[in-house]
Amino acid sequence: MSAFIPRPDLDLIDLLLGEHACLLSLLRHVEMRLPAMNLGEMQVSGEALEAALMAHAIEEDHLLFQALPLEQAGVQETLQAMFGEHNEQRAMLAELREHTEEPRARGLLLRLIELTREHFAVEERILFGLAKQALSDERRSELGGEFARRRGLSRAY
Repeated sequence: MSAFIPRPDLDLIDLLLGEHACLLSLLRHVEMRLPAMNLGEMQVSGEALEAALMAHAIEEDHLLFQALPLEQAGVQETLQAMFGEHNEQRAMLAELREHTEEPRARGLLLRLIELTREHFAVEERILFGLAKQALSDERRSELGGEFARRRGLSRAY
């Protein structure tokens, strides 16, 4: 196996931002269709959101969050909030699977969409800035390579 050669195009922050853009597009789609959805459609949409959001959260938790120095100002508090919101998303998605009433399921999906948008905004405004301060370009590139490998995007890493 060859040694890792850092590639600036694999910066983990940029890759996570790209996923944010895709996930926000999916959230907009669900939100626009939500008023006309029946319970089954809401639950299927919830399953799709769960697959995408939890895959994203797992990569953040394992790659980015674990790489950040807890002693850096603001990091520990921000990570606690981010972990808490990941858990809140998981709980909302689990609750959605159990709902039998359309209005409650619709409200839950709307709350999930709002929470996720707010979560991404905090990551983009605060957490990613902290990460750029704490992690060198090379380290972010290494983490981006691991992200690509874990996602099956590149066999070279």
